[in-house]
Amino acid sequence: MTIYLERVLFVVAPQGFGKSTQLRAMFLDPRLGNGGKIPTHSKLPDTYSLGRERRLYLRLTSPHEYGESSAEFIRKARGKMDGGRWNFAGALQPNAFKRMPDVVETVRRFQKAFTPERVRLAFLAPNRQGITLDNFLPFRDLHSELQALGAEVVCVDARNREANGLLLADFFDFT
Repeated sequence: MTIYLERVLFVVAPQGFGKSTQLRAMFLDPRLGNGGKIPTHSKLPDTYSLGRERRLYLRLTSPHEYGESSAEFIRKARGKMDGGRWNFAGALQPNAFKRMPDVVETVRRFQKAFTPERVRLAFLAPNRQGITLDNFLPFRDLHSELQALGAEVVCVDARNREANGLLLADFFDFT
């Protein structure tokens, strides 16, 4: 069955800077279940219903941290999304690490593999450590490079663990 990927949300920050915390905060939106409460248990399901025909594949850990290549990352995503209308939310690191390329090349490869309708990157900047986007990949204009790929780019203030949950979840509101 064909996968139709509607929206992709990547939450981007260096390792250990709160990507999974911000993604978990999306559960403040009661449409994702869990009674509008942020889940605290370590293992969460990775697929959620967004209505009768749409599903969300949620991946809290970046492929960089798993030591995956971009081909493995794409293959795993394709394996989770078994056909039909899908949306994706996941964590990425800005820099190339282990076998994964940097965020720009990762997005390019993901778009080529799935041709999603929309791609949004939410950079956690400033984050809990006060690091800003300029510190992620110095001497590069990430906004321009990603917008050249047709991606939407936002920076969210991640100094508060729960402040952006509804903002991130709203990207998947189709009403």
